[in-house]
Amino acid sequence: MAILTAPERKRASKILKILQSNLPIRASDFASVLVNQESHDPFRILVVTILSQSCTDIAAIKAYRRLETRVGITPVRLAQARVREISSSIRVAGLHRQKSKALRELARLVSESYSGDISEVLQKPIEEARAELQKLPKVGPKTADVLLSVRGGATISVDTHVERVSKRLGFTSSKAKYENIRSDLMRLFDVGDYGKIPLLFMAHGRRYCKAIRPLCSTCPVRRLCLYCVKA
Repeated sequence: MAILTAPERKRASKILKILQSNLPIRASDFASVLVNQESHDPFRILVVTILSQSCTDIAAIKAYRRLETRVGITPVRLAQARVREISSSIRVAGLHRQKSKALRELARLVSESYSGDISEVLQKPIEEARAELQKLPKVGPKTADVLLSVRGGATISVDTHVERVSKRLGFTSSKAKYENIRSDLMRLFDVGDYGKIPLLFMAHGRRYCKAIRPLCSTCPVRRLCLYCVKA
C-alpha cells in the first residue's frame, strides 16, 4: 500500500471543494427515497438499491412505487408474494425475473434470520457488517456500501461514474477494481466527506466527465485532473 503524500491529499481536497461549489447536490427522487422517508428502514433501502441495479434511477423509482402499491415493501409481504406478482410490478426496472426472485429470497431470509429487521447488522464494525450483508441475495459490495453509507457508516460506494472519475483524476490505478478504488478513496479523503463523494463524483461524471467525449475544455477541475493534462 503506497503512502499518501501531503500534495496528493491537498490536490484531492481542492478538487472536492471545486466540485462542491460547481455541482451542488440537489435532491432527486432516488436520493429522497434513500435519504429521507426510507432512511430508517434498511430493508427498503436494500430493495430500492437492488431495483436500481443495471437501470436508470427513474426506472428504479417507478418500479419501487409500483411494488409498494401492488405488493407492499416489507419482509413479510414480499416473502408471501408470488414471484410473478413481484416481477410484473418491477418490470420497468429491467432484469425483473432475476430481481423478483432475489427480492423474495431476500425478504424470506430477513424474516427468518433477523426477525424482519437487519438494523442490528448495521451496528457491527463496518467490515463485519459489509461481509454479512453480502451474504444476502443480490447484495454485492456496492449495495452493502450504499446501505451503510446512507445509515452513516464510514464507507464509500463506487458505481461506474465514481470509478471513471476516480481513475481519470488519478485517485486510483487505471486497472483498480471495486475494493481497491473504495480503499484508495477512503485513504485519500476525510471520513466526514465519505457521504459526499459518490454524489459529487456521479454528478461530475454525468455533466462533465462522460464516458465518451468528456467535456474537458469546460471541466471545473481540468487544471488538477491528470486525464485533462494528458488529453
